Amino acid sequence: MFEDENEDDFFNLLDLIDEFKRMEAAGQSRFYDLEEFEAISDYFYETGKSQKALEVLEMAIDQHPYASSLQLKKVQYLTSLDKTREASKVLKELEGQVHDYYEMHMARAGLYSKTGNHQKAIEQYRQALAHTEFPEDVYHLLALEYQLIGAYDKALRYLKMSLALYPEDEIALYNLALCYDLLERPEQGIEYLESFIDENPYSEIAWYHLGLMQSKMGDNLQALRSLDYAILIDDYFSAAYYEKARILEQEFRYQEAAETYQATFEYDGASGYGYYKTGLCYLRLGKNQQAEKYLNKAIQEDAELEEAYYELALLKDEQKQWAESLYLINKAVELDPENWEYRHSSAMMHRRAGKLDEAVLIYTKLIEDEYYNASTFTEYAQLLFDMCEFKQGMDVLYQALELIPDSSQLRYQLAGYLYTIEEQDEAEIYLQKAMALDPGGKSFFLALFPWLKKNPSVRLLLGLD
Repeated sequence: MFEDENEDDFFNLLDLIDEFKRMEAAGQSRFYDLEEFEAISDYFYETGKSQKALEVLEMAIDQHPYASSLQLKKVQYLTSLDKTREASKVLKELEGQVHDYYEMHMARAGLYSKTGNHQKAIEQYRQALAHTEFPEDVYHLLALEYQLIGAYDKALRYLKMSLALYPEDEIALYNLALCYDLLERPEQGIEYLESFIDENPYSEIAWYHLGLMQSKMGDNLQALRSLDYAILIDDYFSAAYYEKARILEQEFRYQEAAETYQATFEYDGASGYGYYKTGLCYLRLGKNQQAEKYLNKAIQEDAELEEAYYELALLKDEQKQWAESLYLINKAVELDPENWEYRHSSAMMHRRAGKLDEAVLIYTKLIEDEYYNASTFTEYAQLLFDMCEFKQGMDVLYQALELIPDSSQLRYQLAGYLYTIEEQDEAEIYLQKAMALDPGGKSFFLALFPWLKKNPSVRLLLGLD
């Protein structure tokens, strides 16, 4: 309600709230008229303090016991606090007493919606329409009920009716775009938004959603144009900046994307995620020094941003700064222990850093946790062979084949090791099977075991002679 008040009314409201708070703190009270009580309770309710709004309403009812409007507000507040039984009881007591049919239907609809009876809520909202001169709010609520039951076509109908009367409704525009997305009809969504923009050219929300839909259709150039219009209308529109930057990344325009992410800091304040995305852009550009700078800023801004720790760990690993890479990857895993990619990378980093026993423990735990990835098994086996644990290495590969029987990668690697330990007959069986599964894997095999190029059996099977 507050955005619709003129400036004088708004400041009068603030004075009223300040006075109410001072008197309450001092344990005092005075008589407030009905409109004052409603304004005070609405203020608390609309600022997210529903329980406080309800307390104010109880005071109001004590002073104005016959005011049905207060009882109807009480139903609304109880409903929002999930106190549906109490709300239903109050509503039943009001039956036959209240002649404001609109408010009664709205109160019933809200209660039905809260208890999951969306069809009855829809019926009540429909009846409310017959008793109001301002149907746009009811249209929007009807649309929300249809969304909740998955009737997106009907939701769209009412959202359009609502927007025709109140085009400034940003939430209605968001829900309209969502419905088109859920119905997988971006072309129709684009058509509607273009028509809407013709009538409302300064709606940054419409331009924003038009850009999103155009991007989903693969028309990134038009999407960037639409998002630029949204930003031109509202240069504090951080969501539009982020979406523009994301599309620029898709177009491999990483420098522009980085600059767009950085633009959000001026209007929306610095954020760990913004620094992280900027750092990724510089990584793609090969500007590692700048990437490291922004990834470090991301961590400083948000100490729990595991993605930033992970990317920085990869960078330090590439630079062979093992101590830092291990600290960072351990932090990423600590923050997101269920992330297989982080744990897998951690095993490889520990191995490259010479922490072989720790790497063995990580690979073992990955397999125990059923991370059945062929690369995990082959890397683990290679690690065991490097540690001269040949039998354990072979056991790992045999176990892997039981779990991933169609992996040519595992068979190529197992064949190579069998040739290496001079188990030629068995090696030939695995090599033949690997080639049958993936003939193109021969290059992988020879890159992994280059000394086998001189083996007559291998040369014959691979057709090198």
